[in-house]
Amino acid sequence: MFGKLLKYDFRSMFKQFAFIWPAALALALVNHFTVNSFVTSSTAVGETTAGIAMLVYVAILMAMFIVALIFTIQRFYKGLLGGEGYLMHTLPVKPWQLIGSKLLCAVITTFLSVVVALLSILVILPWDREDFQEIFRLLQYVFTHWNIQATHGVIGLLEAILLMMTSFAVGYLQLYLAMSIGHLFNKNRVAWSVAAVIAINTIVNAVAARLLMPLFDTLSDMINNMNGITGYHTAIWISIAGELVLSAIYFAGTEFILRRKLNLE
Repeated sequence: MFGKLLKYDFRSMFKQFAFIWPAALALALVNHFTVNSFVTSSTAVGETTAGIAMLVYVAILMAMFIVALIFTIQRFYKGLLGGEGYLMHTLPVKPWQLIGSKLLCAVITTFLSVVVALLSILVILPWDREDFQEIFRLLQYVFTHWNIQATHGVIGLLEAILLMMTSFAVGYLQLYLAMSIGHLFNKNRVAWSVAAVIAINTIVNAVAARLLMPLFDTLSDMINNMNGITGYHTAIWISIAGELVLSAIYFAGTEFILRRKLNLE
């Protein structure tokens, strides 16, 4: 049943982004030609065209991330706390599965938006045949002379991606918890949700400042005494562990409210 939940959420996600992701890449391709044309032959018309194309491209990127945020909030609020909640909570699944499905879809949606944004920037860059040949030679050298440095590089990249995704999860779970707290009230639920976000951030920052800073100082000293590669891996995994702990707290709080205190009136 959890698989069907994921299928339902991802289908809704792709319907929302089936236009905006290709549009961002298409506008990046347009900017590749307009910007490079303006650089090689600066004219008033070329400058205006390049400016308009870049403005539209930046607007579509901003819209992509705004839509991603609004989409993930709406999927949780309407699907579990709003009108659809009456149906979703009658399904033979646990509340943690409902939360997990929304969260996984939200994190992957945001991650894919980041990937599309990075790809679009690469598309805009003034690549030529020599650049591609150089990249091909570099990749050929890496795979031919694979060594411990290359392994650490790949692992480091994967660790950075994992840290980014856990950071997304923390952000969305905080919003989920705040919306769940706000839904405990019969009136002004949006206002209470905003107040809950502020309260959660205040509590987390206070706890971090009073209790965790000494621990962070100790860990920083330990990392500084390690070599570069080991220190990097250690720092990344400590950060991931911290994000996972915070995610677990937010997740447990949200799950408790949906399981014990849900109010759909």
